Amino acid sequence: MAADYDQVAPFFASYGAEIVRVVDPPAGCRFLDLGAGRGALTGPALARGCVVTAVDAAPAMVKRVGADFPGAAAYVMDAQALALAPGTFDVVVSSFVIHVLDDPAAGVAEAFRVLAPGGRFVMTAGGKLPAGLSARLDALFLEFSAYLPPGGSMGQPLDPAPMLAGAGFAALREEFASVAVPFGDNEMLWRWALSHGYRAFIDDLPEGRRAEFRERVLALPADDRVLRRTTGLWSGVKP
Repeated sequence: MAADYDQVAPFFASYGAEIVRVVDPPAGCRFLDLGAGRGALTGPALARGCVVTAVDAAPAMVKRVGADFPGAAAYVMDAQALALAPGTFDVVVSSFVIHVLDDPAAGVAEAFRVLAPGGRFVMTAGGKLPAGLSARLDALFLEFSAYLPPGGSMGQPLDPAPMLAGAGFAALREEFASVAVPFGDNEMLWRWALSHGYRAFIDDLPEGRRAEFRERVLALPADDRVLRRTTGLWSGVKP
């Protein structure tokens, strides 16, 4: 999906800019974008003067990050087994990645390992209750989740605080990042759903249910076509 990822609507780019604003990494810090996608965090971190390394498991994503952000070092890498030396980074941020790993705890442990003492890890998890278009879309996903095969979907719910503490992080805290992304029409909303992780959910639906899901998305009320979301930013510091 690298060619279409975040190109239908700038959802992750909007989140990336807001997450970096909240994290507020200082200029010159060694910043790891863990699961970079097309560089939603990489770009804003570079703009702040950070020394950025971007890693992703998808070669096509890494190729695009390297082309779009030549100031960053971009590598194909498994977030659960990073080929990076211990203590290499001051800040590690993972946006909408940890929950889709086969072993989320391994990804958090790797973030701890590659941080220098005093370094901070930030991950997205949870968030505030949605409203409007976001709530309607979430309700559709919840309804159709009943038709997924065992092991289907696009990730797993996380309990971030014990996961961070279990990896050794201290000074845990939760902040929030919010975005509001407009959509021209429901067809654009559907194309957006096929351009990122939602596609795993859609592809796992039985064919008939997949067609029904598309019809229901296209039939969503037209009174609100702005996707408003607020996600939690859980973080901890390596002692």
